[in-house]
Amino acid sequence: MNTQDEIYFEQLSSHRERLADALDDPALSGVKNSVVEKYSDQAHFVYELLQNADDAEATAARFVLDKDKLVFAHNGARQFSISNPKTEGEDAANGQLGDINGITSIANSSKNKAPNKIGKFGVGFKSVFQYTLTPHIYDPNIFFRIDRFIVPKKISEDFPGRKPYETLFVFPFNHSERNATEAYEDISEKLRTLDYPLLFLSCLKEIAYEILDEV
Repeated sequence: MNTQDEIYFEQLSSHRERLADALDDPALSGVKNSVVEKYSDQAHFVYELLQNADDAEATAARFVLDKDKLVFAHNGARQFSISNPKTEGEDAANGQLGDINGITSIANSSKNKAPNKIGKFGVGFKSVFQYTLTPHIYDPNIFFRIDRFIVPKKISEDFPGRKPYETLFVFPFNHSERNATEAYEDISEKLRTLDYPLLFLSCLKEIAYEILDEV
């Protein structure tokens, strides 16, 4: 990230903190749940990750499921961008909203304005919050996690084993209402029974998965 992007990131983080405070107010207690529960299908977010990888022009993607987390990586040519938090409305309307802005928003994405794109980091990504409270993202340009549903926070170190060209996501199984065992079972079942995942994807040609500690 260049100096301007660093400034935007800090401004975005501060802005999202204020919004997260509002979402924690009892008057808005149902907002997060209603967004996450829109995709009630078990581990639906697996398909959302594949779609986002395809939107990023990835040709290969891989999942590694462990007892305490899911790792997802792809070789997409498009890397995470950030835009001015003060002009998010205009940027979204013009298809110029940054990816970090979009992934930390609720139903505010340039995806809706891009032709031939089902959407990049729209509401569908929020379905990961069925299983984790803190998604981690490691991109060639930046490492960060998402706290409190919408707040981006920098991570200082890369994820071990990430290939230099990969964008990699880590989803720790730390949800207060779904334990790690339940998450592991749900996601392992989804990975084993993926239904023609490449059928409607234009770029992805290879999807691999590994389930660790499987008996």
